[in-house]
Amino acid sequence: MTLKSVYKQNQSFFLGYFFLLAVAAFVLLVDSKKAGFILLNPYHTDFLNYVFEGITLIGDGIFSVVVCLALLLMKKRNLSFMVFVSFATSGIVAQVLKAFISEARPALFLKKSSYPYFIDHVTLHNFHSFPSGHTTSAFALVAILAFAFKDKKYAIPLLALGTLVGYSRIYLGQHFLHDVVAGSLIGVFFSIICWIGFAKVYEKLKKKQGNKSST
Repeated sequence: MTLKSVYKQNQSFFLGYFFLLAVAAFVLLVDSKKAGFILLNPYHTDFLNYVFEGITLIGDGIFSVVVCLALLLMKKRNLSFMVFVSFATSGIVAQVLKAFISEARPALFLKKSSYPYFIDHVTLHNFHSFPSGHTTSAFALVAILAFAFKDKKYAIPLLALGTLVGYSRIYLGQHFLHDVVAGSLIGVFFSIICWIGFAKVYEKLKKKQGNKSST
């Protein structure tokens, strides 16, 4: 298993992801951090608040653990293990970066602005905005699942789900666009590493078992 083979087997996922990265890169290049945040938050309602408060929970670590347990119950131990490793490794990197990068979150950064959409009952932390941990977890999960499904028609819906989690962090006033982009990159990167690494280990185990059976 190589990076090239992972790409070939999951072209729809990667092409969709690269398109989203291109759009995000354009916004980041054209607008300032503040302008980009406001651009992506043009409209809020109580209903949308409720929807995105629910969607953002998919990026919570507890959700990934529940998925791991569900896969175990479905006797998909290998996939459960890969989801856990991808989630854990990407999450550790995201948290280490947060610890060293004390970047202000939108609530603090825009404290003196007239931005009207901060949600009172949503916890708005002041620092450690970069990268978005929820987005990291979400993309680590959806990427592994997209790779695992033999039917690639699920790739785009899974990508859309990860994207909605990322956007929910912006909508809820927790992160800026570059935090979300970085989180998605970390999640996808560790999903790829996990997928390739596990495939190599699996092939080695198969060879060992084959050698034992032939002796």
